[in-house]
Amino acid sequence: MTTPTPHPRTASRRRAMPTAALAATAATLALTLGGLSPAAAAPPTASPHAAPVDLGREVLPAGDGWASWSGTTRPEGVPRTAEPVTGGADAAPAEVYVVSDWPQLRDALAGRPGGSQNDARYNQTPRIVYVTGTIDPWERADGTRMTCDDIAGTVTVAGGGAFAMADYIAAFGPGIDPSGPLEAARVEAAAVQARATLQHIGSNVTLVGVGDDARIVGASLRIRDAHNVIVRNLTLSDAYDCFPQWDANDAGGNWNSAYDNLSVWTSTSVWIDHNTFDDGAHPPLSLERVYGRPFEVHDGFVDITHGADLVTMSWNWLQNHDKTDLIGSSDSRTQDRGQHRVTQHHNRWTDIGQRAPRVRYGDVHVYNNLYEQTALSLQESTPGVPFFQYYWGAGRESSIVAEGNAIELADASTVDRIIAGWGGTELSASDTLVDGEPVDVLAAYNQTAATPLNATTRWRPADAYAYALTPVDEVAGVVRAGAGAGVLDSGTPVATAAPGAFAVSDDNGWDTGLRDGDFTVRGDLWWGQNATVAKLFENGVLIDAAALSAATPAAQQVAFDVRARGNGTYRYEIVALNPYGVTTSRTHVVTVTDAAPGVAVLRASGVWANDVTVTMDLWWGQNATEYVLWKDGVEIDRHALTAATPGAQHAQTHVGALTPGTHVFTAVLRGPGGETATSPREVTVD
Repeated sequence: MTTPTPHPRTASRRRAMPTAALAATAATLALTLGGLSPAAAAPPTASPHAAPVDLGREVLPAGDGWASWSGTTRPEGVPRTAEPVTGGADAAPAEVYVVSDWPQLRDALAGRPGGSQNDARYNQTPRIVYVTGTIDPWERADGTRMTCDDIAGTVTVAGGGAFAMADYIAAFGPGIDPSGPLEAARVEAAAVQARATLQHIGSNVTLVGVGDDARIVGASLRIRDAHNVIVRNLTLSDAYDCFPQWDANDAGGNWNSAYDNLSVWTSTSVWIDHNTFDDGAHPPLSLERVYGRPFEVHDGFVDITHGADLVTMSWNWLQNHDKTDLIGSSDSRTQDRGQHRVTQHHNRWTDIGQRAPRVRYGDVHVYNNLYEQTALSLQESTPGVPFFQYYWGAGRESSIVAEGNAIELADASTVDRIIAGWGGTELSASDTLVDGEPVDVLAAYNQTAATPLNATTRWRPADAYAYALTPVDEVAGVVRAGAGAGVLDSGTPVATAAPGAFAVSDDNGWDTGLRDGDFTVRGDLWWGQNATVAKLFENGVLIDAAALSAATPAAQQVAFDVRARGNGTYRYEIVALNPYGVTTSRTHVVTVTDAAPGVAVLRASGVWANDVTVTMDLWWGQNATEYVLWKDGVEIDRHALTAATPGAQHAQTHVGALTPGTHVFTAVLRGPGGETATSPREVTVD
């Protein structure tokens, strides 16, 4: 038994591959794609030469499924007001990120460097996170790769040495549920992997891939306890579980994995659009058999559970996977009644085993999807058990409305398996094409079903949102042309690549001649691609950000006001970004020497008459905003001053009669950049 290291496949543009080659290739799938797809349910009309669209600022179109619905939802019984999905479209410039590796992704979703999973899970600040290239949590900073054995080696078995999955397998077997120290060690190793490869997505987020090669490989993304989330234009691949659990009581025994490519838990108002889901280098037929069952290292592609609600899945491509899409996790979760409302339209399902979707409790609308099979669907990962099980699973208290779907079967005799009953009582299926011909698939199911399904459902999609059906005879062509990641011309009309670097300057001392801590840091992008956002970092800390207007082919300028810096040296970088990437300027140093008020002079008058007045004069330097006077260490006067740098400042305090002896007066001038004390002034009264 081996535990291979998850690894990304080489990303490339989609190429045509003959069906015969697909039948012979179990490890990969690549079917012909081309053209563009719209965001709503209509055939593609955009030109291949259209300017790239900034998907980070796009919102869900009106009427686009349950995610466009407004009203009250109750995940886990807690009322929440839902609005149509906008994701991070309202993100401030400082909350726009471009990420190209796993630590950057985690920091962006957390909203701060080194942020925790709880930071990411509960963060509600609107954010846009652009993904470029391949992001892989198994890749270390030095370019080497973490392995399953590396993780196992960090765990010690009670009373023994380091944990190994091979020892676990050797210790148990068919009919035996694992327990004891080895099972405890497996659970601990699984927790170590989860900390390394599971990533939460919080509320008001748009997570979007840029171009046709944006991928997250070997990770599990989880939208949990969140609302208003968009995930678009990403290939989410191979959420590999190093330590699946053997369950001897699951249908005679099965290996159960913990990770979905994308899961939605207790979350509402989610749009999942134009993504590709696959198993990467570990498709079903590549899995070893242990205890006579596939050593299953994957769970679902997209699971929507734990009371999640108001989800639209559109224009996604789900490839060569067994348990693909679960809506509702358990029959016993009666609190999910009224939840799990999901729309699935214009998705492409290729050679999947089951769950497209399998539903518990939810009102689910399945329309204008393409379900296609090649010879891969006829292969058996377990001898004697067909790989293809069913598409639409009617589970407990579910209500599926299926309209205008196209189905292409490798074995036409399996038409009665398009639908499966899992305790449900109703399902409506209308205008379904099977291999190009209209077929009443519900009637085909009911002919052999022990418990037939009622064709009358408890709800009508049109009562919840407006939608337009693509004619069913056009669905296959439209969906093949438009579904999946890399189809949309994503990026920005402002540029075609990462921005150029800003030249940084400042005007410290230009206004008053004093390097006083109030200045402007200016950036000029003289050459290269334009940026959409500029961020100012001071000594490595983000202090300001600005959205930029396109100026191509002219230069771009940005200016940041910096105020109230104390004396010292400050290092500034301006980070330019657009969806394609990030560019950092050279470091620019600003030295502040005159931030604190200048040195004032104290004078005392009226001493001979013992009617003393103390006068402060500041002739040169930074003005103060406050004046404080002490006599013999006790404060006797304080008042505000009006700054007029480089003009002089003057203040006076009438002290009056003093007791005989020597008295010491001191004053402090304070301003935003610090404070300065005067020299003591002694006054002697006889």
